[in-house]
Amino acid sequence: MTDTWLAVVYSLASAITMGLFSFLVRRAENRANAVTGVLIGLAVSLPFMAGATLHLWQPGWWNVKALVLFAAAGAINPAVGRVFLFLSIHRLGVARAVPLISALPLATAGLGIAFLGERPGPIVAAGTLLVAAGCMGITSRKGMEGGWDRRFVWMPFVSVAAFSVAHLWQKMGLALVPSPILGLTAMSLSGAACLLLFGGLLPRAHRPALGRGAAWIYLGLTGLLNTLSILFHFSALRYGDLTVVAPLSSTAPFFSLLLGWAFLRESERVTLWVVAGTTLVVLGGALITWRVL
Repeated sequence: MTDTWLAVVYSLASAITMGLFSFLVRRAENRANAVTGVLIGLAVSLPFMAGATLHLWQPGWWNVKALVLFAAAGAINPAVGRVFLFLSIHRLGVARAVPLISALPLATAGLGIAFLGERPGPIVAAGTLLVAAGCMGITSRKGMEGGWDRRFVWMPFVSVAAFSVAHLWQKMGLALVPSPILGLTAMSLSGAACLLLFGGLLPRAHRPALGRGAAWIYLGLTGLLNTLSILFHFSALRYGDLTVVAPLSSTAPFFSLLLGWAFLRESERVTLWVVAGTTLVVLGGALITWRVL
């Protein structure tokens, strides 16, 4: 299988697992706040990632610059990006928050072009613009019907900004040490440390409160799923350009929308505008896939 095929397969695998993760986060919103949810997910996932890293360790992985880039990425994702992803899903719902986060390809493509010299070409650019058009439809007033609070519509875009910069640093780190598991482990350790160090500065309702009980089981499993999604994303970045991987990974709304429609009908109102916007996002991803293959 060629590098291009691997990048596409890993990107779509990341999208599918992210769609399921977003659905589970919505179901878990009453079990813990966003910071606690992220910390529990990291606490459960880190032993597996650290063990895998030690088992697979190679001498060439000791690269200070790469480790710094991975750690810097972790300082803003998950410490910022994933926390605001949780908050966005809790405040706006899966059907709105996840497609809004699909603005990520625009920001990521810009960083890839500016700092990595990537040239996506007109068809990939058109696919990325379809994703943007989908986001515009979802954020319109007609697409925002139902129970939601417009004051929190900025949250997904904070997540997008954090994810975009983190993706750039991940790609730069992987160029130095092409090990997705090492990058994910370093990033997760850094993110957990930042949340523990600065979590106490947050308002009381958002401070980490790990505690015990069923929340650990549910959020731990959710965290493992999110870790798998990020590992797929890291693997895609290893084989493909940011301008290709980011839009394909953004087809996650298609899968979260299906799950939300099937299981969250009472709390999630999937309007025609939400469906139309998400369809544009998916069409954009399909166009990019067709172009690169």
